[in-house]
Amino acid sequence: MITRVMLVAWLTLVWILLWGEPSVGNILAGLIIATLLVLAFRPGDDGDAGLHPIAIAKFGVWFAWALVSATVSVVRQVLRPTLHLEQGIVAVPLRATSPVVTTVVANAISLTPGTLTVDVRPQSFGQVGTDPSHGDLPVVGGIPQPPVLYVHCLVTGDPDKVRAEGLVLEEYAVRAFGSDDDRLAIQGPAPQWPRIAGSETAGSDGGSDDESQEQS
Repeated sequence: MITRVMLVAWLTLVWILLWGEPSVGNILAGLIIATLLVLAFRPGDDGDAGLHPIAIAKFGVWFAWALVSATVSVVRQVLRPTLHLEQGIVAVPLRATSPVVTTVVANAISLTPGTLTVDVRPQSFGQVGTDPSHGDLPVVGGIPQPPVLYVHCLVTGDPDKVRAEGLVLEEYAVRAFGSDDDRLAIQGPAPQWPRIAGSETAGSDGGSDDESQEQS
């Protein structure tokens, strides 16, 4: 039940942000559409997830500042005399396994100017000797393994910095919406994304051939 309420609230917020005006009509329309979507496509059970009002407020303030900063950065890039973009797709492995946290993080990234979540995969995807189903998280010892988000960046820069920023976003999302297991997971060290042949590669449209082959 909590998961559905959270999804309705999040989808309503996304609807309002897309329209750009928090009017009564937009809020009501967002609630109706979000409710219909959640009823039509019922989410899986995530009974351990919760709502933490103070953490949600902190998440909202932090995300609003992130939106402003990202918008300024994109405007600067566009207004430069010579447009120089180093586009690419960066793998951002998470630590939490909650579907709610994954959904919040993935959508927050997509709402931020200059970045877009293009896929969500198990962390073992593409590694030799593994063949997990697309979208399914493998279970090891009864514990679901965290997912990895593939994020398209308008300006890739340092992939490790992109991953670090993704983990900061994950921490805010976990403290606002995560379960006890998620809160425990983010206390661990940052995931080390493997740079091995055969793994996912970042393609930088604006970079050199060497850069386009960088494992990220």
